Amino acid sequence: MAATVEIVGRDGTEGLSMRAVARKLGLAPNALYYYFPNRKMLEAAVAAEGIRRIHAALTKPAAGPQGADAVRRTCHAYLRFARAHPELYALMMKKHPDCPELLAARAGFSDLLVRLFASIGSQQAASKANFASWALLHGLAVLERDALLERSELSADASVAISALLAGLSKA
Repeated sequence: MAATVEIVGRDGTEGLSMRAVARKLGLAPNALYYYFPNRKMLEAAVAAEGIRRIHAALTKPAAGPQGADAVRRTCHAYLRFARAHPELYALMMKKHPDCPELLAARAGFSDLLVRLFASIGSQQAASKANFASWALLHGLAVLERDALLERSELSADASVAISALLAGLSKA
């Protein structure tokens, strides 16, 4: 997986192929088909790895003192991850065939955010805030990636948007 993530980070999904991964690992391409029956399943596995990595990047900011500050720290960590790994992030946000590994990674990531939001609101509000925060953060990450929002604007605008999300959650 590390070799595949490296290829995606360097060449994007366009550079990802069974042959490229096999070449990087010094294997015959057919050897990879034992683990991944096709490229779509390879991409799904890379997406799962990306989700595990963003989950790990958010665990520390989410683990500190709970409440609104933890949400802010975690949201900014999400944006830093998307900025630092744009190709991997883009692959994570594509539709993939469901596979147990990907479903488990998504569930673990979602659970982390729901627990974070539950520290400042009800469980029901936390589930809704999980979706709202993902939509907000993904939108900001894509706006920055596509150069529609400069990094200096992103920092200020993200803080305002996160504060608005928190204000809405406190009323839910």
